[in-house]
Amino acid sequence: MGNLAAAIIARPTTRRRFVGVLNLVLGSLAVSYAVPGGRRAAAAEQATGKWVCTNADCDPFVYDPAVGDADNIAHPEHPIPAGVAFEDLPHDWKCPFCGSGKPFFRPLDA
Repeated sequence: MGNLAAAIIARPTTRRRFVGVLNLVLGSLAVSYAVPGGRRAAAAEQATGKWVCTNADCDPFVYDPAVGDADNIAHPEHPIPAGVAFEDLPHDWKCPFCGSGKPFFRPLDA
């Protein structure tokens, strides 16, 4: 963890960088931080069931429960089959494009 601390100190901290480091640390503790989405987010989730990665460095990736995630970079030996809702994904599931955790995802508007 010493290299991580040195990297954080060497570069100016932005909100995005701080949240990324926070999620990295919390992820190692098997805890995640998510900002509540409110009613609008719940309505959008019910409309499509698709979630999009909001990490600025991502392509972005859209998780579609109808497709699942055959790669599952967190646990390649356990692909996510089609039909698994976003909220039912494992807590340590990661975006296959950028490696961000579930807290970086927001419901895709219908």
